[in-house]
Amino acid sequence: MGTHPRDAATAWVVPLSHPEEGRYAPGGALAVWRTRDRGDSWERHGAGLPQEHAYVGVLREALSVDHRDPAGIYFGTSTGQLYGSVDEGVSWQVVTENLPAIWGVQAIEVD
Repeated sequence: MGTHPRDAATAWVVPLSHPEEGRYAPGGALAVWRTRDRGDSWERHGAGLPQEHAYVGVLREALSVDHRDPAGIYFGTSTGQLYGSVDEGVSWQVVTENLPAIWGVQAIEVD
């Protein structure tokens, strides 16, 4: 889970299937879910993410949020893809897809 740097009611998660199902993106469709009301409701955002055969996992430390305005969100997968969003998770782009399994992601800003 990643939280918004300026809005405590907003957070993002990448849900996975149950352990007995393999801990992958449900239905093989990768998505990031966003709440803007402290978890009372959630919006699914998958634009730019694979929606078929995406049997990947995202470890709990593999999602990070930067402090820009709008906030950027980044996450890595168990199969080596790194994705980023510059519009607070509405749409996604692949940053790279040739890494080993990604266990953690940390967004930092460099001047």
